[in-house]
Amino acid sequence: MKYKIGFIGLGNMASSLIEGWRNRGREGKDIIGFDIRQDRMNFVKERFGINVANSIQEVADGEIVILAVKPQDFSSIKIDIPQDIVIVSIMAGVSIKKLEEHFPNSPIIRVMPNLLCSINKSFIPFTYNDRVDKKEKELFISWFTDFGEVTEVKESLMNVMTALNGSGPGFIAYLIEAFTEASVYEGLPYEVALKLTLSIFEGTSAFLRENNISPNSFRLSVTSPGGTTSRGIWILEKAGIKGTIYDMIRLSSERARELENS
Repeated sequence: MKYKIGFIGLGNMASSLIEGWRNRGREGKDIIGFDIRQDRMNFVKERFGINVANSIQEVADGEIVILAVKPQDFSSIKIDIPQDIVIVSIMAGVSIKKLEEHFPNSPIIRVMPNLLCSINKSFIPFTYNDRVDKKEKELFISWFTDFGEVTEVKESLMNVMTALNGSGPGFIAYLIEAFTEASVYEGLPYEVALKLTLSIFEGTSAFLRENNISPNSFRLSVTSPGGTTSRGIWILEKAGIKGTIYDMIRLSSERARELENS
């Protein structure tokens, strides 16, 4: 094969993967990409030093071909991919069954990363069809472990993985935005409020991970009776915030399922 990785689609998620690989020392000459937007190809080529294709078919000359187009655009893809090339889909809501309709004899891996791949901080859940052998699975893992922990899951869990892992950074950013704005309302300068909020989210996550304790146990340990944390938790409970977050994940999962069935 002329290339190690070929991309169909060079949008934000593809760019995040490429940036993460370049951070880990992967060479741009080993990656080729195609996008229907010439300006996008020019941008990615200039920023990351990868190859760009003159036609979509050129992308098939890679050990792994990554489908990184919008789900609604998938059916319009016209490419002949040899059966010995691993196809990796990062498209939300596109099942392996649907992928096999287009590539009936190919080894296919379905994965749901997120934009944190660009800083090598993404969890990588994946599933695959029965045409993926041990060598092909190891090839996939050897590349995607650059982003973070790689974990095999049942395909039936991919929609909730899309909600939590795929959309999660956006949800967390929304919470950071709310914490920051509320602190500004109480008098903190915006820059200070944002730095403090980011530090709290990062530090709490690191503490839970490094000490291997549950969020509930940690929360109880820092919530004194009648204290400031207790008062804040009370209003969160009164507002039904936890139930709203349940609905957020449920509705996002449902949307992924709708895409899968469309």
